[in-house]
Amino acid sequence: MNRAQKWAWLIVVLILSWLALNIVVSLALYPICDEPVMFTVASFVVIYNFIVMPSLTILFRETKGKVKFDERDKLIQKNALLTGAIASMLFFGLACLIPLFILSPNTRISIWWLAFISGGAGLTYFFTMAISILVQYGWKEKNNE
Repeated sequence: MNRAQKWAWLIVVLILSWLALNIVVSLALYPICDEPVMFTVASFVVIYNFIVMPSLTILFRETKGKVKFDERDKLIQKNALLTGAIASMLFFGLACLIPLFILSPNTRISIWWLAFISGGAGLTYFFTMAISILVQYGWKEKNNE
């Protein structure tokens, strides 16, 4: 399993575990707190930036002397980036247009939804990119064949 596959599995596991944790904490805090979702999003940002990323940088250090990328890896990375960008734009467009069609054009929506739309587009980008990398390499260990 190469470095891109490890990062892709890590992103998939982090996003899915965060979503599960977000649902559980939001349901638990809903009777107590007015905005439990904001609390869990803020806690995710703090934990991710100050605990997870520094430890992962140490864990996935580059080994010297190994070939890091070849043409196939670059093509897989390019396809994954394009897939993530398309999915992110699709999410963003649908998240902006669905309320227009469900509600009326004269309805007002609170501005704090923009943060969730942008964050959702980012999560969609990374999740789709990671899934695309895993699909292109294969889900299981095949020695990158």
